[in-house]
Amino acid sequence: MDEHENINYKTLRRAQQDEQASSLLTKINVSFYKDLSLYIQTLERSIENEKNPLKLKLFTDEVQNTKKIANSIYELREKKIVQAALATARSATPDLTNLLEIEKKLYRSLVEQIIVSRSEIFEKPTDFPVTTPPASPTSNQAKQDSNTHPIVRVLEDTPAFIGTDGNTYLLRKEDVLSMPSEMTEPLLKKKVVEPVK
Repeated sequence: MDEHENINYKTLRRAQQDEQASSLLTKINVSFYKDLSLYIQTLERSIENEKNPLKLKLFTDEVQNTKKIANSIYELREKKIVQAALATARSATPDLTNLLEIEKKLYRSLVEQIIVSRSEIFEKPTDFPVTTPPASPTSNQAKQDSNTHPIVRVLEDTPAFIGTDGNTYLLRKEDVLSMPSEMTEPLLKKKVVEPVK
């Protein structure tokens, strides 16, 4: 995708094909994700204002297809970022030329986590306590299991977002807070937060 090309369905489809065809991250506009979000918002506004049923169907289909392609592009890039982080942790020097600034945060946190994990497993194996699970959970354990708001520590700053509970969250590194489990799961997977034991 040309760095200065406007986002539309056709250019997104081409960006997806380019990303699929390359083993390395392709060159995209530095504001790609922001422009993509604005493009989808524009399409959604068109749906709200459209009275013609035929055009409404076309706009609805375009929004759904655009979101699918956008998700595909992100996942293709995400996979390459994970592979690059793994290569870096193994002392290789992957090509990071086309990594966007927002993607560098994911890359750096992955590299750091892989290195820490390797260190914990190989250099401090005696740190893992050997315990046998209890036959039945204690009342205290049962109470913990029923807690739907786990406590987590924030590993990196995030932009403000509205959670599934309707609250606005602005996470800052080293914050410790409690959030609904359906929100913490994706954040844990992306290494934005870690559970507090």
